[in-house]
Amino acid sequence: MTLSRMVRLVGVLLVVTASFPLLISGELPGFIWPVLGVGLGLGFLYGDRKWRREMVVSVTTLLIGSFVLLFLFSLQTGEWLINSITFALFATVARAMQLTSSRQYFQLVGLSFLILIASAVTYPDLSFAFFFVVYAVLLTWALTYTHVVQQVEESPEATGIAWKASRFVSRRFLLGSSSLALVLLMASMVIFFLFPRLGLGFFSAQVRRGDSISGFSESLELGHFGNLKESSRVVLRLEIYSGMEHIASPSSMKLRGITFDRYDGKGWHKTSTRAYQLRAGRDGFHQVWGYPTGKDIRYDLVEYDVYQEPLDVQTKVMFGLVRPLEIRPVANRFDRFRGTTKTYYVDEMLDLSYKGPGMTSISYTVRSGILRVAPDRLRAQRMLYSQSIRKLYLQLPRTFDKDIGRLAREVTAGADNPYDMALAIEDHLQNNYGYTTEGEGEPGDPISSFLFERKEGHCEYFATAMVLMLRSLDIPARPVNGFMGGQYNDFGEYYTVTEAAAHSWVEIYFPQYGWITFDPTPAVETIPQSSGFFGAVELWVDALKLEWYKWIVEYDLERQISFYAGVWNMIAPETRQIELSPDYSVYDMRRDMKQWSKKVFVKRNLVIMGLLLAVLIALRIAIYRFRRRRRVTTGALDALALKLRRLLAAKGLTVQPGSTLPSLVRQAVGAGFPATSHLACLVVELEEARWMPDSGVDLRHLKQLLTQIKRS
Repeated sequence: MTLSRMVRLVGVLLVVTASFPLLISGELPGFIWPVLGVGLGLGFLYGDRKWRREMVVSVTTLLIGSFVLLFLFSLQTGEWLINSITFALFATVARAMQLTSSRQYFQLVGLSFLILIASAVTYPDLSFAFFFVVYAVLLTWALTYTHVVQQVEESPEATGIAWKASRFVSRRFLLGSSSLALVLLMASMVIFFLFPRLGLGFFSAQVRRGDSISGFSESLELGHFGNLKESSRVVLRLEIYSGMEHIASPSSMKLRGITFDRYDGKGWHKTSTRAYQLRAGRDGFHQVWGYPTGKDIRYDLVEYDVYQEPLDVQTKVMFGLVRPLEIRPVANRFDRFRGTTKTYYVDEMLDLSYKGPGMTSISYTVRSGILRVAPDRLRAQRMLYSQSIRKLYLQLPRTFDKDIGRLAREVTAGADNPYDMALAIEDHLQNNYGYTTEGEGEPGDPISSFLFERKEGHCEYFATAMVLMLRSLDIPARPVNGFMGGQYNDFGEYYTVTEAAAHSWVEIYFPQYGWITFDPTPAVETIPQSSGFFGAVELWVDALKLEWYKWIVEYDLERQISFYAGVWNMIAPETRQIELSPDYSVYDMRRDMKQWSKKVFVKRNLVIMGLLLAVLIALRIAIYRFRRRRRVTTGALDALALKLRRLLAAKGLTVQPGSTLPSLVRQAVGAGFPATSHLACLVVELEEARWMPDSGVDLRHLKQLLTQIKRS
């Protein structure tokens, strides 16, 4: 491949690598990618041809027109980032289609770097790291070839642009430069972690596309067509620090999200939307009001961090186990400087939410309380409810089927208190109805159809049926939408909650103890678990994703200060501990650093690293021995000698059938051959290898000498 075509190929690959994360993100309009593909293809094939003046004027006019249109669109829609990226891609297409000088090659490299930055902002996913590494290698190649083109342009032999690229840059040089680029990239990570984060985090204020979750939304609609999909896409990640022993099993964890109060015969809606802002206490935690307290109220506390992916819902919901009593953002000291300030709210239905930048991931620490109360105490509760509770949670639709109330009375005939009535209805639904994710269409009354005809449905049907049956008995109840269950990730030591874990259950009101959880859905509902080799790989990749978000994407000034303080507090005595602020205590820093060190310096990781190092050493020894066996092969030496004779004949020397290699060296000296020293060295080592097979002459070195003679 010629130097001209090689430099265009590397430039095109550089642009493709930089823009591929943009394609994956789906943020840009679809018509851009065919335009980019066609433009890059034409640039690779015909980019070295000079355009006529009319063509240059036309393309420039189109580029200016697109800039004006995108500017006007940005004024109207406010999407400055997306439109700026679109214009950068248009400019890249125009540049790639005309590459006739080293200056234009450098411009293409600069545009590709801008596209890479845009990709980092738009798609800060773990896969971006792969494209970044590939880009670093290709950038080294592009700069190397562009520099060669510049030298050729300045030399008297300007036709060198049409020579083969291998005459200027060898494969060995490219491999070595690529290795050096990767080493420098790894070394730059040290600077990344230690250099002051003056920008307060490059990615933290950026917006990501939210995911629409099947089975979780701000309303519950029944009687729909189709199936509920079971996806392994991760929605939440939980790092539980204490209190896991108070949870029966990971599969029973219920992460409360949204509750509903109004049923219209087809689905549930939330009418009580009044919310109250939470205020931070001295330790940085926001107290969640509304849960009952007193000397008879006992809680088992569970403390954990939640890493929540962006959700495509209007209300920015926050999730917590059972009863979230306190909540604290993982990072908040510098939010006001980088435009990511969030305020936290709890509404009258005890649902948590926040206000802040839209469609961004959020992380927060929660202290949840698991209520300890004996069943006999719940049985002793009297059915005395306030007017506000009765108004919200005893509502029934006008078209309420009386048969549902009749069934509720039949099922609870032997119970004389709300707790036993709830248990009886829960048991009846679990044992007499089947679970399915299939929808059946739009019946007139979906719950009547579920209870008396179809007798199978998904969790929303079970929760709705139980709530309506309880309300018909004058027992306040409401459905809850959230997630249930999680899978433990051994690699990252946290729990993953996937889209398939979306679930609905029931809360029943007891005047002294508040809302108590019941779940009428049969236990056959299971969450798909990752297993086997590919399942382990999936968990490993997800653990890498979490670390990528925590230490790359969200690595800002706050986390850096915490990192410094945590390192200091691990080695400093108790009297010299650093306490940054009430928002982040010494205990928190010591806890985080200890957990981080456990994850890194565990025995399993050390064994894996040792085995990998042993494999690399064994591979290097095998390659070395293989090359030694190739050194003194007679056939290889004869073939090399024949190539040398043909090459010297092509260079102008007189090579006759009886000419020996030493005689050809003498002839080359007399003729002023430019590569005489390489030729003499090659002939000496070639003769030595022929007559002394154990001399240790390297066949690879002989081939390198032959290549140098060929390039002279």
